[in-house]
Amino acid sequence: MPVDVVGKVTEKRLVARDTIRIAIDAPEVAKDARPGQFVMICNTVPTFDPFLRRPFAITGAEWGRIELIIRVVGWGSALLANLSEGGEVRILGPLGNGFPDPKGGVILAAGGIGIAPLLFASRRWPSAELLYGEPSLDWVCDLSREKFCHFELSTDDGSAGEKCNVVKLLRKRLAASPLPVFACGPEPMLEAVAKACKRAKVDCFVSLEEHMACGVGACQGCAVLTKDGYKRVCKDGPVFDARKIEWGKR
Repeated sequence: MPVDVVGKVTEKRLVARDTIRIAIDAPEVAKDARPGQFVMICNTVPTFDPFLRRPFAITGAEWGRIELIIRVVGWGSALLANLSEGGEVRILGPLGNGFPDPKGGVILAAGGIGIAPLLFASRRWPSAELLYGEPSLDWVCDLSREKFCHFELSTDDGSAGEKCNVVKLLRKRLAASPLPVFACGPEPMLEAVAKACKRAKVDCFVSLEEHMACGVGACQGCAVLTKDGYKRVCKDGPVFDARKIEWGKR
């Protein structure tokens, strides 16, 4: 059940170019959070710019804290990234539907900031394998505090890991180990992941990234076309069975 609370930033560190990882004291949110769910956050300090809440995937939830990875892409994310330890934010969450509990092994495929919910999944299911892709080394998040049973990294320019995108890593991994896939990243990547999983005949669940104004299904601003009609990413997702998405259609 989502709650609306004020949380205090207890830790903040730079983990990649224009990317910070923060921990927020919010026990009411942390206790029910699942991998794939998200929160809507805004600064508690009024600004000259109207600041609607922004959606952020939950990266971790333990010890009464939630963790988020925030990549600066605009004014709202910049405000949050500039928060200091001890600063406060207003949080609504946990929201949406998370990934299903895997019945066995699972491959996690993360593209860019899509790493955020999949780190939570890797903590919740330690046997999960993580594949992670970024454009270049400076965008690769510091994962030195994490432990994985299997981890592969790719960059588009070859500056870290294998020179390819994460979809190519996934195709190779599926050829060797055809496990179900949980994925998060840009839509073109997710569409390619869905096709790779269909060819490999494995289940695929994707966490969609959409602009949201309310996070609770009221504004209808994050609708996505599925084989069952339009669904709201915030309320019916953000995790969907990839076979149900009408890719490339709005």
